[in-house]
Amino acid sequence: MKPLAPRERRLVALGILVAVIAVIWLALVGPIIDGFSDRAAERARLTASFRRNERLIADAPIWRAAARSQQAVANRFSLPASSEGLAADALKAKVQQLAAGEGYTVAGFQDITADAAPGRVRIRADAQMTLTQLCDSLRRLEAEGVYVLVNVLSISADRALKSGRAAPLDVRLELSADYRPPAGRTS
Repeated sequence: MKPLAPRERRLVALGILVAVIAVIWLALVGPIIDGFSDRAAERARLTASFRRNERLIADAPIWRAAARSQQAVANRFSLPASSEGLAADALKAKVQQLAAGEGYTVAGFQDITADAAPGRVRIRADAQMTLTQLCDSLRRLEAEGVYVLVNVLSISADRALKSGRAAPLDVRLELSADYRPPAGRTS
């Protein structure tokens, strides 16, 4: 191998210098700069989280007042009953009262509370009614008194289909409602 010319030696030295600088950059300076940028991003995320949490803490009295007002009226949205059976009977009575008010008959009830969550009763009611009575009943269930959830609504118009004339609908409703023990008397 022949010795390198001075110009070639300078180029090799310059290449080695660039390689050493690149290695130092990749090994030392790059991770340090990346660490600074990662910590800056983390600080920005924590600052945003801190501001959001400050807003939540500042709104805590508002949320507490809203919770108190909701607790004050919560009893209006559940059936007053000391047991599941009494709650189911109260829900059936509500449906019977609704049927009497709308002018249709309820053919039968069935308890299906086994499928219900704790503190909730479910019943199935079979009735014959017109479409107007159905709409009015659903509107009243939604707007009056205890909060009643319509889980299933099944409508059959077989009689109207067979006769070719308007006839009452066979309606099956599965309803559920929460119940609570009545407030005790204080002396």
